[in-house]
Amino acid sequence: MKKLLGKLLAFILAVIVAVCGFIVLCGINPDVKNGAKAASSGINSIIQEKATLESSQGAQGASGQQTGDNAQDTAGNTQDSAASQVIAELTDAAATVTSFTVSQDQEKEFAQYESEWSSSGIEKDIVDQAEEPLVNQDLYEDSTDETAYYSITDNLSDYSMPTANVIEIETPEQVQSVISDISMGNTAKDMSFAKEYYPYYNMLTDKCKQLYKQIYGNSMEQRDVFLPVVKATPDQWKNALMSVVLDHPELFWLNTAMYTEYDYKGYVVKVQIYFYEDLGNIDEAKAQFDIMTAAILAGTDELKTAYDKEVYVHNLLADKLTYSPNSLDQSAYSAIVGNETVCAGYSKAFQYLMQQLEIPTYLTVGWGGGLASGDMHAWDIIKLGDSYYNVDVTWDDQEPINYNYFNQSDKDFHRHTRMFNSQYLPACAGGKYSKAPKTE
Repeated sequence: MKKLLGKLLAFILAVIVAVCGFIVLCGINPDVKNGAKAASSGINSIIQEKATLESSQGAQGASGQQTGDNAQDTAGNTQDSAASQVIAELTDAAATVTSFTVSQDQEKEFAQYESEWSSSGIEKDIVDQAEEPLVNQDLYEDSTDETAYYSITDNLSDYSMPTANVIEIETPEQVQSVISDISMGNTAKDMSFAKEYYPYYNMLTDKCKQLYKQIYGNSMEQRDVFLPVVKATPDQWKNALMSVVLDHPELFWLNTAMYTEYDYKGYVVKVQIYFYEDLGNIDEAKAQFDIMTAAILAGTDELKTAYDKEVYVHNLLADKLTYSPNSLDQSAYSAIVGNETVCAGYSKAFQYLMQQLEIPTYLTVGWGGGLASGDMHAWDIIKLGDSYYNVDVTWDDQEPINYNYFNQSDKDFHRHTRMFNSQYLPACAGGKYSKAPKTE
């Protein structure tokens, strides 16, 4: 028995040593790491295929079940304890995500975020035309950068992507219970969004454009629960939501970090979005937001060119704001009404103010910093004349204000990598306005 135990312990130790050695080897040799990633991907594919097969077999075994229409009729007349229990469970699950929390994820690698994205819902020709993004192409120290950015910018990236709380629905009866007494709300079907100012909307397929309008319309009415206006997958739904978030900084009460989707057989049958509780009365917050916006923009009245107005807004935000996480830091409100925010607040405030001045400006999200030490980041793309430029007010907010990340081309935009549907925005290759403004 002792010999057997000794052999077992020796085997476990050997496995541990082998695993540790493999991890070290992955860190040294990218080919090994890539091979491991490919193997993992293959295993996931096998698991997904097996799950699909089992699901198909289960569907065949249940062929005698009622059709969707008959099931709705039956469920509509059924008021038993099981339905009540389902509703209670759904209510409890939704309640767990009603309060806003700042994301605590740190030190994620670029690949972890990149692998989460799906282009489902974006027009195919737009996807096909997208250029392959350069991944952190500028990791070396820049001798012309006198502000030691490479030691500080990795700590100034705190953009939160929308995260879904998924509630799986298993039967038609449960679907009927979940969607009872819920409507589509404001579908905003007659609204239009010009490509010059709302590029993310114009990237979407027709189906996702309908979802986009519905999310926008219900957000404007402060309606937080509704049924999707069209049958859509979770990826399509998320893409529509993200597009609204990226196009509309004025929806500052919309909690962009989370939402809940009720899924049935791969389709979303009900959604819930959330509004920031810390704002208090949203209508009063909107009035205050408008007052502060008007006060800021009043300083541009005597300025003649779009470039001069851009410099004014860039410097005002850099002077006004302090980089500090808080419960509203993913909103433009935190930067326009408040004085503390993170990159999301800087970028959304800059986007909103420039759009109010009728200067096309787009929120851009991706990776900021080093491969392992960076994190999700937000900045802006601005159109001046016929050309586009990158602007990162967050990283320019130093003492004194500098312009290392002001009106840069893509090739000169250090340590920024576009991701998700931001990679489909226009290329930044302008040069006319890339020089730092003269300071007195």
